[in-house]
Amino acid sequence: MAQSNFLKDNSSLIIGLVVIYFGYNKVIKPILESVGLQKSDQELEIEKQTSNPGSPWNPNYWRKGGATIITNSQVQNFINTIWNAPGYISDDFDAVLGVFKQLKTKSQVSYLAHKFNEVKGKDLLNWLQGGGPLSWPADRFSADQVNQLIKYVSGLKNY
Repeated sequence: MAQSNFLKDNSSLIIGLVVIYFGYNKVIKPILESVGLQKSDQELEIEKQTSNPGSPWNPNYWRKGGATIITNSQVQNFINTIWNAPGYISDDFDAVLGVFKQLKTKSQVSYLAHKFNEVKGKDLLNWLQGGGPLSWPADRFSADQVNQLIKYVSGLKNY
């Protein structure tokens, strides 16, 4: 009685599955993401932060108490800097990153998000990313850049 060798008997199937896996992840998925038919991992992280009530990007996070609040004049300057950073030809992400590097706590980020919503009527995190690749000039910052901000803010102390 001949013994079966799984790898030898199913080598075509295994090779086919490996080709399909890498073909999807390295070719098809990036194309779908670039045309906006599928969300990238970075975009999913932004959505996660947007829907999380405990996120420092939530405009109500700072209300929990113990927050070190920034002055209204500082907030207005920060809002103006953020609002004016996107351009038709190029965006000044460094200016936006500079605003967030001046904030010392997650509660200050939340307070900025609260005031941004109050003044501009927009959710800060969603506004930073803007639309998809076909929405120029409203595309603002890439998902990678917005995730850089999310990672920076996650490293700040709470209050």
